[in-house]
Amino acid sequence: MSAPRTAQAPGLTGHPRRCHGCGCHLSRYNDDAQCNACLRLAWGEAPGAQPCVPEHVWESSDIQLALQERDFGTVCLLVRRLGSLRQDDLATLTGLSQAFLSMLESGVRRLTNIDKIVLLLDGLDVPIELTGPILRGPKAPTALPGQRTAESEFESA
Repeated sequence: MSAPRTAQAPGLTGHPRRCHGCGCHLSRYNDDAQCNACLRLAWGEAPGAQPCVPEHVWESSDIQLALQERDFGTVCLLVRRLGSLRQDDLATLTGLSQAFLSMLESGVRRLTNIDKIVLLLDGLDVPIELTGPILRGPKAPTALPGQRTAESEFESA
């Protein structure tokens, strides 16, 4: 039986590669000199910061076409690539699991449940001009000063 494989520094044997930032072991699949956590800090992201989709992402004609075709796997993949996000970030934003998003992007699963479609689009904050109002969750009506909403009339009854 052979010894377990570890990430090796180029040209060195027996020495696992370590992150230049925090010193943790680097995966053999990581070609960078730092772990992902340190890279994200270097990009200016504060620890524990809520991810968001940059506005410029929605200007992409590829994303607009994928939304028109209701190809949500391609939408997720393009949003991640153009917005420099991870699947975990999309999971945080949408409430869908990272495993489901992975299967969606790879084409193993399709998104057909309207509730999940609304979750995805609302979580990514897709502009309503690109989706139409039918695919968006209900927004609470805002009342003008002195105007009553259905909720306020219900509460006063």
